[in-house]
Order: sequence, then C-alpha cells, then structure tokens
Amino acid sequence: MNAIRAALAAALLIGLAACGGLGGSSAAVVDKSRVQGDLDGLRQGLRAGTWSRVERYFSPAFYEGYGELRARIEEQMRRQTLLDLQFDVTWVLEADGLINAQVRWKKSWIDHTSGATRKAEGVGEFILEPRRQGGYRILAISGDRPF
Repeated sequence: MNAIRAALAAALLIGLAACGGLGGSSAAVVDKSRVQGDLDGLRQGLRAGTWSRVERYFSPAFYEGYGELRARIEEQMRRQTLLDLQFDVTWVLEADGLINAQVRWKKSWIDHTSGATRKAEGVGEFILEPRRQGGYRILAISGDRPF
C-alpha cells in the first residue's frame, strides 16, 4: 500500500512539474534574481548610511506610512553603524501585479549608545510593486523586519 501511495505521489509531482505547477517556470527564476538584485542595491544604500541612497527602493505608498519609514531608518542610521546586511530571497510569488517574496536576512551593526556589536536575523515577507523602468519598490514588510 505504501509503495502504491509513493508511486501515485511521484506521478502527481511529475505531472505538476510538467504543467509548471511547482513554480519552476523561467519567469519565477528571473523575478527572483531581479528581486535579489534590488535587495542587494538596498543593502549597499543602507551601508552608505543616507536616506537618499535607499529611498528609491521604497514605494511612496508604503503601508506603514512613507514618512514614518524614513524617520525610522534615519534614526537607525544615527544610532548604528551597519557592518553587514545580507538578504537571501527564498521564494517569489506573483499575483495581481504584485510580487510577494520571502526574504531571510542577517544583520550586524555597532550600537553607538553602548559601543557593542550586535547581530540579528529573521525571515520577512516583502510585498513589492514593479517599477515602470524595471526593478521593484517595497510596498510592505511583514514578519521579521530588518529595519
């Protein structure tokens, strides 16, 4: 009985893969690499330590409020020196013209208040909107937020 279930499961997986139902399409791979590229640009901007280097990566319609986001990031830049930030896009889904990407991140920084080196890591879901000139802007972040 277990052998029959295993054979049926294997046949189902092969059928789904052939239909593109497992997300193995080339569009998903391209989008994932484009999202990763934009997040690498965001990382470089955050390491530079100025809002002008990161503002283009966020949508003016950011769900928490664009002004609040800017104030929070600028405050972090004043209180911390970012040593390292890594983004790893683990999966990407596209629906209704938006991109939902799960992102694992790791961050280390020097806290200016204590002088101590700190580390954090987490997993967040980034909702992205496509830009007309290519790339994406962050519309929302849920889960563990890196900033």
